[in-house]
Amino acid sequence: MPVDDEIYGTDYSSHGGVTATGDIELVTGLDNARQSIHNWLLTDKGYYPSVDTEYGSEIREVLGEDYEEKSIEALKVYIRNALLDNPRVQTINSIEPYTLVDKTLLMKISVELVNGSTEEVNITIED
Repeated sequence: MPVDDEIYGTDYSSHGGVTATGDIELVTGLDNARQSIHNWLLTDKGYYPSVDTEYGSEIREVLGEDYEEKSIEALKVYIRNALLDNPRVQTINSIEPYTLVDKTLLMKISVELVNGSTEEVNITIED
């Protein structure tokens, strides 16, 4: 088993795919780390209290607001706080909005994982 697979584990694919043999598709290693970050950010904090009360983020707190500098800064704080709770993330390099279409904001996030690799994760935040 490769080292990254041991560090980041295995989980079901969020895309809901199945293999040629009909098994549920899995993600492992760095793919699982990226998926974990994405899912962590787009899940409301406390949504799974029986699993982990710290899992998730509070980014929905800014939904419905016009994405002005103040709300984008608040969004960055919510993202940063959620990433700091994720055990796979060592350091947050950057959190930048890069496109706004209607009430859809795309965020580009760069993190350093616990194995030292730098990963880019893009999330779409829709109102």
